[in-house]
Order: sequence, then C-alpha cells, then structure tokens
Amino acid sequence: MISLYRLIASALVVACAGLGMDKAAAENAEREKCTCDTQLQSEPNNGAWVKNATACWSTEDRGRQWCDITVQSLEGPISSNTVVGALFRDPTDSAALVDIFHDQFQQFAASSLSSNSLLAIDMQRATKEVPALLKENESRISSCVTAFRDATFGKAGIRDESDGFRCSVGETSGWLRIEFRIGDLWIAYMLAPNA
Repeated sequence: MISLYRLIASALVVACAGLGMDKAAAENAEREKCTCDTQLQSEPNNGAWVKNATACWSTEDRGRQWCDITVQSLEGPISSNTVVGALFRDPTDSAALVDIFHDQFQQFAASSLSSNSLLAIDMQRATKEVPALLKENESRISSCVTAFRDATFGKAGIRDESDGFRCSVGETSGWLRIEFRIGDLWIAYMLAPNA
C-alpha cells in the first residue's frame, strides 16, 4: 500500500514539474510578442523584449540591427482586452478591422512624434502609407485576425507576407503581429490574445 502511495506521489511530482516546465517555456519571448529581433532566426537571440506588455509597436532598422519599442498597453486592469474584443466581434468585417488598426496606429504616431526616437522614421510618410497599406490588405488582415481568434481555441497560427506588408499569428504564443514597410524601416504592431 505504501509503495502505491509513493508511486502516485512520484507521478504527481513529475506531472507538476512538467507543468512548471511548460509554463516556463511559454514565458520565453517569441517573434510575435512585444519584442524585436533584427536577426530573424528560429529563436529570439538579439534585440529586446518587454515582458509585461500586451500591445506594442516597434520600429526596426535591420540594416543597423536596431529597434525602438513603444508599449501601448501593459498587463493588468487596463490592457489590450478592449482592442482584442473589438477585433473578435466580427473578424470578417475587414473595413472595421482596418479602422481599429488605423486608430491604434494613430495613437502610436502621436506618441512617436512627441518622443525622441533613435530611429529616423519619417512619421509623416508613415501616416500616409500605413492607412493605404491597411486598406490594400483588408482581406489579408481579416484572415490574420480570424487566425488570431482561432489561436485562442488552440488552432495553428498563420504567416502571410508580401512586399511592404506582413501578418502573422504565433503557433504557440497566439500573438498577432502586423508589419508595414516604410522606406528602409519596418513598423510592427504586436497584440496579445486575451489572457
């Protein structure tokens, strides 16, 4: 009887240790999370990661291997859940999705214009080109947001790339990442799924 209890106790310890390891693995930064890694490889190994952010923008200069990260929302009572809820209301309404991302971009642009960024992005050019890229890629954005929603139910992510626009949803993280090319720089918006 004692050996049966030990066997059950050992199994529980192994199972709990396994759960702890999965949690630790889930905490590692991935390309979709509020991070920038200018050397694209299978695992992040260069750049920065904001651990407690749920929505952010980054501006990347891959030639200089440099990026700026602007946090739009942090974990806690005031987080990105409002944006996620708005996106999930109707992921097939591509015009509404473009409006949501445009609003988020305008907040980023206003913040960037009032800060001293080390990257010389032409924000006036970006404020003209990003809305056009959003409109031009409406159907792709809708597909990406649908994958973002589906990832919360355990479905696989997505990766969609073209010249000047990229959209992805992380296979394991479920994070949404939308990128726009403005000149030599890339502007990326990263959004966590509801926690």
